[in-house]
Amino acid sequence: MKRSASIALIAVLLLGTASEGIAPAATAKTPSYFNDCGLGPVKKPSSVIQYCADGGAGVVNIKWSSWGTTSAKGTGTYYINGCTPSCAAGSIYKSSVNVLLSKLVKTHGKNYLMNVTVTPKAGKQFVWPPKMKPIPKKIIWTSDMWRG
Repeated sequence: MKRSASIALIAVLLLGTASEGIAPAATAKTPSYFNDCGLGPVKKPSSVIQYCADGGAGVVNIKWSSWGTTSAKGTGTYYINGCTPSCAAGSIYKSSVNVLLSKLVKTHGKNYLMNVTVTPKAGKQFVWPPKMKPIPKKIIWTSDMWRG
């Protein structure tokens, strides 16, 4: 009888712990990050760069409306350097856009949202350098630069 009372007490303690909000690791949500040009894990970055070598295109002033474990959505300003007459002296073209991060990948010990999809806001198109035709309907790239 004492053994069954001990088992019952352990069961009550375990149930009490679970009801206090302590969940097993397997059911806990794992956070997702973004790695912009190898700078390391970031949640809700304020900017993302498309061309890491020169920073000639990307999205700035991002305001995230959602940040989940498998995707993130926000708005910001896409910019691209027209590189005319040269990239050093080129004009910067800016567009108001929607940003979507997707394609969850576990790498370097963390969960990362790898794909960036940028689309102009509803009813708009990208403001685009005249010599870079055609004007895209959306821009997609993968963040795959890793440091270390």
